[in-house]
Amino acid sequence: MTRFVLRRILAAIPIGLIVTLGVFALVFAMPGDPLRELAGDKPIPAAVLAAKRAQFHLDDPFIVQYLLSMKDMFTGHFGTTFAGADIASQLRLRIPVTLKLATLSLALQWIAGLLFGLYAGFRRNGVVDRMLLLSTLVVLAVPGLVLYFAGQFLFGVQLKWLPVSGITEGYPLAYLLPATCIAITGFAGMARLTRTSIVDTANADFVKTARAKGLGEQRILWRHVLPNALLPVVTLMGIDFAGIFAGAVLAESIFNLPGLGQFLFQSIRFHEGGVVVLLSTLAFVMFIAINLVVDIVYGLIDPRVRNV
Repeated sequence: MTRFVLRRILAAIPIGLIVTLGVFALVFAMPGDPLRELAGDKPIPAAVLAAKRAQFHLDDPFIVQYLLSMKDMFTGHFGTTFAGADIASQLRLRIPVTLKLATLSLALQWIAGLLFGLYAGFRRNGVVDRMLLLSTLVVLAVPGLVLYFAGQFLFGVQLKWLPVSGITEGYPLAYLLPATCIAITGFAGMARLTRTSIVDTANADFVKTARAKGLGEQRILWRHVLPNALLPVVTLMGIDFAGIFAGAVLAESIFNLPGLGQFLFQSIRFHEGGVVVLLSTLAFVMFIAINLVVDIVYGLIDPRVRNV
């Protein structure tokens, strides 16, 4: 297992370099001067502008700016944003916000998706199964952006059941509406995959053989159906967990939550290439780590994949 983990980490290094280089190139290619956009309509003295451009190496070639940002990241000297905010302090303030939003949304999504998927799979063609298929079709047909704004308008503005934006109401009340919106967008895929996997496994030949041998339904369920049916579900849960940062960018921007997603959105808007690379690297490292955990869980559920 140690050799497997080391191989995955070594393989991730060149991929990480390509990802960060591509992200930095996209931010570098954006039109406009970030310092003038930050100042807005206020005039900036030429001397101040030149000093700021020298401070942030904005006149250096692309590859020099990229290498300097990577050096700052690996040495832990993150510096400041163009507006003067300390990046390390911003990370300390924003990481807990994103973690609270991610854990709450994943908990809602996984609990609802697994419960409905398992029940619909074992009660195929029943009322719950038909309602699940209809509701997931509706959710999959509605774009996430529309769902976020509709939830904010209905439950925040009209009914006033939940805060419209911000975190002044504290955890978990302030996070409940954006977390529910994220959970609903991911619930459909989780429920449908769980239901389909249960149905396919319950009709597999080895399950029919177990029934023919006279094994009890409870033993067939826990020893044969669930361990095999949950393998693709575990993969989807890992992908959901690793991709929660992407969902946070949209949700935190709409609901004004001061997390990493909002920080990334603001950094892209103001051409903060170094900050974008830093946040992208954090997301990439999290993706690799979660996939390693998924592979280990795979081995625990199904011993056949331990030596693959």
